[in-house]
Amino acid sequence: MELFRIKSFRDRLSPLIVGFMLSLATALFVYYTGGTTNVYTNLMYIPIALVSSIYGYKWGLVHATISGFLVGPFMPQNVLTGTTQSLPNWIIRVLTYAIIAFIIGLFADLAHKRELKISFMLSHDPDTGLKNYEALRSENMLSEQPITFISLSVTDYQEYLGFFGYDFFQRIVRVFSDKLTEVLKPFPNAEVYSYYGLEFAVKVIHEEDEPNTENILSAIYTLNERTISVMHVPVYIEFRIGIATLSPEEVPIDGVRRSLVALRDAVRSNTRLVRFTGEMEALFKSSVSIASGFRDALKKGNIRTAYQTIHDSGSGETVGIELLARWIRDDDTRIAPDVFVPVLEKTELIHDLTDFMFERALSLSVNPEYRGKYIGINFSASDFNEQTILSLVRKAKERGVNPERIHIEITERVLLSVANIRAHLDLLHNHGFVIVIDDFGTGYSSYGYVSDLPIDVIKIDRSLIMKANTPKGFGLVRSIVDFCGKFDMVTVAEGIENKDYADICDELGIDQQQGYFYSLPEILPIMPIP
Repeated sequence: MELFRIKSFRDRLSPLIVGFMLSLATALFVYYTGGTTNVYTNLMYIPIALVSSIYGYKWGLVHATISGFLVGPFMPQNVLTGTTQSLPNWIIRVLTYAIIAFIIGLFADLAHKRELKISFMLSHDPDTGLKNYEALRSENMLSEQPITFISLSVTDYQEYLGFFGYDFFQRIVRVFSDKLTEVLKPFPNAEVYSYYGLEFAVKVIHEEDEPNTENILSAIYTLNERTISVMHVPVYIEFRIGIATLSPEEVPIDGVRRSLVALRDAVRSNTRLVRFTGEMEALFKSSVSIASGFRDALKKGNIRTAYQTIHDSGSGETVGIELLARWIRDDDTRIAPDVFVPVLEKTELIHDLTDFMFERALSLSVNPEYRGKYIGINFSASDFNEQTILSLVRKAKERGVNPERIHIEITERVLLSVANIRAHLDLLHNHGFVIVIDDFGTGYSSYGYVSDLPIDVIKIDRSLIMKANTPKGFGLVRSIVDFCGKFDMVTVAEGIENKDYADICDELGIDQQQGYFYSLPEILPIMPIP
């Protein structure tokens, strides 16, 4: 901060000199045009306003006083006759200059403080006071020494928000950030940044010494897989780390990006620490290629829809279908959904995919082949906004489609990651759409939030269905079915691959079934969007 002030002072030195030179030039001009009897003394307001607006009222008062004296007692009222100014005349002029400088400088100071406050808010996390991701992005100068970035994310921290609520979650964030800052105090070359929630970064400068990096990592790991006390409540903390090192003359934001790529791999593979590699860079470029090429693929018809049928457990009849997105390149190679969908979810492009799938659902709903059957589409967390929801409502109404035939499928994680999820679900539900929890049982399932929300259908994840042939697994699935029955929620078993599991689900009382036993996902023909 002190270096910033010195640099800022040097940057402002030129305007101060310019202001003084203008005042001196104005005084000479006044003198050689005959003295203070002429209107030219008013030109002195220009350098006074310039200095006051840049330096504030303190320096403005000093400059105004000097300027006043330049056209004050040493300046004749009339140069030709040698008439001097009266004392009240030049004193009033000095006071006038000072008042003007004070007013302009005061407003300039207030504006500067407001600017600093806004800048601080933009570059710092409001809860922890740490610099944030925006601060890292603004560091676009090339590094002179190697820099190591260590990104960490507390595992499933969204669950804390769902279980404890926002206020308590923020206390967890503050306590953990304080502890992280505390353990890194012995390392003056390490600075902590806050990304979002329980996601942080540590920037290590002058990192030519590899053991020093390992010492910093060891200090950080003293907090991993430990319990911290928050308002006397023990909270278990477990996190994953991604690490990347920049060579000199590289932009710091590249190190941030690389460490986040490594962190994502650590989270996906459930590994404590992952170091960035060239293979990850190739994966990143692939993600960029997916994001940049999606709209063109959509326009060319490379984004297709497949469907898988859903059947009644008792009769085996088809009662609905789930639409699935497929990306088929011109050479007939495919990009798997679990590769391109997560990339799209990080951008606004996911809305384009949702609109595309919804249009396909509306087209199929008026197709005689699918009359009487419901159609399920998947929603991501970013789809939950009022604009998107109202757009879907309008389109269904324009096409004359009963919203009850459209099933909106969301995961448990979406429930915990979307703010005001209840309001969004109520809006969909009140307009007649059916709300489905997909992959139920894969996360930290909570009967509490399911019973409190307008949920119509529970799709039990394949991992639970596969255990239903054991006594414990059978009992677990039975408890879900019984719970759903009490709240009039329909149950769907996912991943049914053979008749044995189909019979087990029928015995359990599961209403509907979906899986390879009944049908494989089938690509639909390209259909024009009306």
